[in-house]
Amino acid sequence: MPNNPKRNLAHEPLYEVHPKTGATIEIFHADDLFAGMGAGWFWWTCQAGSKPEWRPRGPFGTSYRAYCDAIGNPGQQGWP
Repeated sequence: MPNNPKRNLAHEPLYEVHPKTGATIEIFHADDLFAGMGAGWFWWTCQAGSKPEWRPRGPFGTSYRAYCDAIGNPGQQGWP
């Protein structure tokens, strides 16, 4: 893929995959994408090949705050 200098790397999504369950945490930035939730960083989990089954948590002011919240919520779809 060619390098796109106009891409905002500060808003690239982040992924963490659990090594045993395969559950994935996706942390992403959205500009008021989810009605009434405001703009910011969100996270949700899903199993490989599946859509998330619930609305994302957020918004958070930074991707790091969203990540800390995500890993601090045990039991989210296979994430201990």
